[in-house]
Amino acid sequence: MNLEQVWKNTQEELKIILAPAVYQTFVLPTQLISLENDTATIACPSNYLVDMNTKRYYHLFKSSLDNQSKLNLNLKFLNQQPVKLDNHIQATPLFNQASTNQTNVQSTNIQKSNLHPKYTFDTLIVGNSNNFAFAAAQGIVKNPGLSYNPFFIWGGVGVGKTHLMQAVGHELIKNNPKLNIRYFPAETFGNELIASLKTKDMTKFKNKYRDLDCILVDDVQFIAGKEYIQEEFFHTFNSLHLSGKQIILTSDRKPSEIDHLEDRLVSRFMGGLTVDIQLPDYEMRLAIIKQKATEINISLTSQAIDHLAKNIQSNIRDIEGKLREISILAQTNHINQVDTDFLSSFLSMPTSPSTSNSNITSRHLISSCAKFYKVKTGDLCGKSRQKDLVHARHVTAYLLLDFLNMPLEKVGDILGGRDHTSIMHARDKIHTLLSTNTQFQKELNLIKSQF
Repeated sequence: MNLEQVWKNTQEELKIILAPAVYQTFVLPTQLISLENDTATIACPSNYLVDMNTKRYYHLFKSSLDNQSKLNLNLKFLNQQPVKLDNHIQATPLFNQASTNQTNVQSTNIQKSNLHPKYTFDTLIVGNSNNFAFAAAQGIVKNPGLSYNPFFIWGGVGVGKTHLMQAVGHELIKNNPKLNIRYFPAETFGNELIASLKTKDMTKFKNKYRDLDCILVDDVQFIAGKEYIQEEFFHTFNSLHLSGKQIILTSDRKPSEIDHLEDRLVSRFMGGLTVDIQLPDYEMRLAIIKQKATEINISLTSQAIDHLAKNIQSNIRDIEGKLREISILAQTNHINQVDTDFLSSFLSMPTSPSTSNSNITSRHLISSCAKFYKVKTGDLCGKSRQKDLVHARHVTAYLLLDFLNMPLEKVGDILGGRDHTSIMHARDKIHTLLSTNTQFQKELNLIKSQF
């Protein structure tokens, strides 16, 4: 019996049964290493996977393996690194082989499209929270302009809307290198429109957007309340849609809930398929933590991964920010592998999930931020737009959201009666700094140490 083929078939069967995030986390890293005396021994790369597969997924593994081997087997999960098999090398049909010229065209189009090189389907974690949106995206790739047009994706900050949208763009160019695709934030569309009006070059502006085969528009809620920008976007939308070109839009809320968005645009946006993406569930958070830890080169024990997945019950961006914070702390304290003791000691993470930090009040947190940045608490919560105050206010908003889990609206009320979109912008700004600025990561840790 060919163990490699049997296991490959077993995994394919499990892939159909299980949610993608569960499959990627618990099945994909495993390997059948022996089949003797009616016992199948399955290698798992950690004790955590051994325990989870034995307790939670044993019957599914057994059913699929029995089906593929035509035997009635007992299973034994063993903590052992699977042997790396070179199974991915396959003969490629000639009609799938792109010529050098096509490859060059594809590369050029990707650069012109503004697509982020990492936002592909290969790096997208799929789970219960985005499974439907992912399935719809696959349908668009097969029939662009026909299936789900427009495709409207909405959800909170950091849930993966932009990643999914750009992954579609990458796949469309991969399938047809000559497609003219462009990703842009809605704010960019508005800024370029205003610039074109000043230079009296509207024809060039219209051709730039209306000659595209597919547009990927991020944060479309930002055109709300801007009459002329909505007018021009409406005509651009109609021109593309009537030509059978694919339109994909994202927003922080569904079309009908975007204030000051014209009814005709609401109607157009809801004329295709509208899907929402929720916060990741436990299994999806596990997969995200493992992927992000690999990307930033931080070693975590299986127990630490499980601990983080249970405690960081928020969006992907928050998870990545927390991992970067852990990475900096681990490097500072010369820790090679992060375990649960480290998490408890340095991050004060409880052994069970908590929705708030009862020992810290919003007043104490604001006071600590004001003291750190040497500003008055009244100014921090006031209307001033001075540069130093704005940064301090952004940090305060982030900590109120992240450390105390306060609602967006409440944070806005505390910080001078600002609306929730301003607070979301502040949180996004701090997330970006955390992911790109090592010095700022240390700054934030110093502030937290005062709590």
